[in-house]
Amino acid sequence: MTDLKKAMTIIRWSARVSGTLMLLFVLFFVFAHVFGDSESGEGFSNTKEVVSFICFPIATTIGLSLALKWEGLGGLITLLGMIGLLALRPDLLKSLLIMIPILPGFLYILYWGMRSKYLDDTN
Repeated sequence: MTDLKKAMTIIRWSARVSGTLMLLFVLFFVFAHVFGDSESGEGFSNTKEVVSFICFPIATTIGLSLALKWEGLGGLITLLGMIGLLALRPDLLKSLLIMIPILPGFLYILYWGMRSKYLDDTN
């Protein structure tokens, strides 16, 4: 096994493990919000909040789910969702924790790019 192939395997499994953990974490909070206390009257107060919710957690959940089968597409959706969220809510940049979902998205795209390059070089 070449060094490139080892690196690709490590990147792929790092993306899968971190992406799956992030997916489970996000889904837990989405389900808790949806099936939680419905009498609180909380909801979206403006369009910016709706678009923010679509960027995170919806786009992140869809992206990380798709990335298990299609690394490039899923990673791209995850990254675009997080970039959209940060563009709408730059105040979130103060917390480094919000950057965690970017890591698996980036790793999936890195793996996809390396795999594409590796397959081109072997042909």
